[in-house]
Amino acid sequence: MQTSIWEVTIFHPIEKYKKFDFPQFQLFPKPEDHRQETEWLRFTGFLQERKKVALVSLAGYELYIQAPDATFSHAVVMYRVMSPPFIPKSPKRIPESAPNLNVPTPPAYEKIVTGIFEGTDDNGDYFRKGVTSPPLSSGETNVPEVPCAKKNLSSTHPTYLKTLSQTHAGWIFGAIAELVDNSRDAKSKRLDINIEIFYSKKEGKNIHVLSIVDDGHGMSHDEIMTMVAFGHDLPEGQQPDRIGRFGIGFKSGSMRLGKDAIVLTQTTTSRSVALLSQCFNEDKSNLEIPVVSYCKHDNYMEFDLSIQSEASAEYNLKAIKDFSPFNEYVLGEKLGLFGQAGTGTQIYIWNLDKWGQNYSLEWNNKEHEGDILIRSKRVRTRLGQICQQVPLDYSLRSYMEVIFLTPRMRIYIQGSLVKTRPLEKSLNKTAVFHDMIMGKPLKLTLGRSKIEWERFNSGIFLYWHGRLIEAYKRVGSHINNSNVEAGRGVVGVIDVTNLMDDDDGNPWVLNNKQGFQDCEAYAELEEWLGKMYDKYWDTKFDTLDVKEGSDRYKPDDQWVQCNKCRKWRVLDPDFDTDTLPVDWFCFMAPYRGSCEDDEKPVGRGVITISAKRSGYGRENITTEDHGPSPEGPSKGGQRVSAPISKRNSCGSDSSPVTGTSSGARSISTEDEDFVGISENIEEPTRTLKRLRRGLPRGGKY
Repeated sequence: MQTSIWEVTIFHPIEKYKKFDFPQFQLFPKPEDHRQETEWLRFTGFLQERKKVALVSLAGYELYIQAPDATFSHAVVMYRVMSPPFIPKSPKRIPESAPNLNVPTPPAYEKIVTGIFEGTDDNGDYFRKGVTSPPLSSGETNVPEVPCAKKNLSSTHPTYLKTLSQTHAGWIFGAIAELVDNSRDAKSKRLDINIEIFYSKKEGKNIHVLSIVDDGHGMSHDEIMTMVAFGHDLPEGQQPDRIGRFGIGFKSGSMRLGKDAIVLTQTTTSRSVALLSQCFNEDKSNLEIPVVSYCKHDNYMEFDLSIQSEASAEYNLKAIKDFSPFNEYVLGEKLGLFGQAGTGTQIYIWNLDKWGQNYSLEWNNKEHEGDILIRSKRVRTRLGQICQQVPLDYSLRSYMEVIFLTPRMRIYIQGSLVKTRPLEKSLNKTAVFHDMIMGKPLKLTLGRSKIEWERFNSGIFLYWHGRLIEAYKRVGSHINNSNVEAGRGVVGVIDVTNLMDDDDGNPWVLNNKQGFQDCEAYAELEEWLGKMYDKYWDTKFDTLDVKEGSDRYKPDDQWVQCNKCRKWRVLDPDFDTDTLPVDWFCFMAPYRGSCEDDEKPVGRGVITISAKRSGYGRENITTEDHGPSPEGPSKGGQRVSAPISKRNSCGSDSSPVTGTSSGARSISTEDEDFVGISENIEEPTRTLKRLRRGLPRGGKY
């Protein structure tokens, strides 16, 4: 919304207006700084001293501003709806020596809405009209020869909402992710994503509505006004892991999913309702967003008249009920979900995006119950990708499984809990690489994923502030390798926050949060990732050993998340987590601990990843603690060992080497053959050979 600027065109004696019984309202000052406060006092003092009325000419209206009484700070404004403007006879010009007046920007006050003129007519009925025309020019009125403040303000046309929706034109799940990000930033513990059915009085039928409901801390009036604004400054002292940065996520996300959206939010002391609607603004030339806010008094909510007039609140509430499937009963029902002391935010989106004659989203697929799919099921284009089985691209459940690096929030889709999959904790033959790029520390975890091996997928997952930005990014020699076995199942996980946030805190992330800008830092990152990925593959999987069954691809450790504290607990590698209940807690078997425990393993027979990688605490690890020797038989069948790499001059005792600029390089491995190794070694002088491209010898896969 934009502020309306009033320009005083002339001053008249107040006696000429006393005989007119014009309707009136009050104008309360709300200066933004000391300068505006001083100007307001000068302006009202001039009116009092000279016994004048200030005339403001608008499109079809004239306002007559009278000086406030000695006991009140507010001015009284009479108004008249007429064309041409009403001007009394024999107007007097103010003296040439009158002080220069810089009329302050009119604040939010009783009976005035920003950018909208409202009031009561002669019959006492409330009316509201938009003011879009500029004030009358100096040639049409007797303008005093004193300079007046002028500002050039732009308006927002309603079609801009459709323009914003194109931010996520390439992938509709990116729009849902924007709303999920907001829930995470609000410290939500639970998030529900559903397709519901509402009755629309406007359309006279049932309609499908996408709902996104969380139990976060909610938004105050100022916060929801910031959310519906088009861009905003970053708040000082914000959380370092905050995802929202650009101020357009809610608008671009919701308008991509549908044409209309309503937001219900509640804090411990307030409640607000906002409507962002293309249908409501269809015939308007300036975008309008109705917002109604309530404040809490004891056990009930009432209009917050400190930030809105009762007439304005009634008007906005009526617009919300007329242009949404939410009447007073549905609003009451949904707001009741918060409870008396509950907090959170509910977003409902309707007039959903279409794919031909159907919706772009599909939620009634019997083969994918408890999921929401993209109807086209198209796989996103990635450089060097061959596989066409990528559920993350069209399954919301698969996307939500890996969207956060360290998942804490419980996410339910169509009432079914998403079993989150922290990638770092689900890899086999894990290796961790540490390095400095452009003076920023980075940590890359590489390993093989059983799930991705079965799907012939591979690549790097890049996170920023703990949120997935790019998935399955191929790097190094695997970009153009036509051999489907090259890199198969090898997944990398890295958080690039340090590198992709510049020194001023500005991110090198696209505003749709689905990629990074083309910059020096990203180019350096790609090159380093390629080198590390190639070294890992050449060292670990140039020649493969074989095991029966699926033990070959089991994760190095099994992990389970507590349904209460949301901490991850490490279990024995041979434990079958599929036998655990959906709602698992720390006190239950096999952990049998407490939610107060730190997020690390306890008890005998369990080794942390950090202990395996760094050797920390190994002085207390016995053979019994460590389990059977890696050379012994595994539970999945007999193990047939083979050299790690025939082409590595370091021999079979070598480990993946961490990339640094030169000299000694830090390594940390987690392999069946190299448990606990952590040391600095000199880089081999012999150049590692790359995988042969093309078909294997013999022409067979």
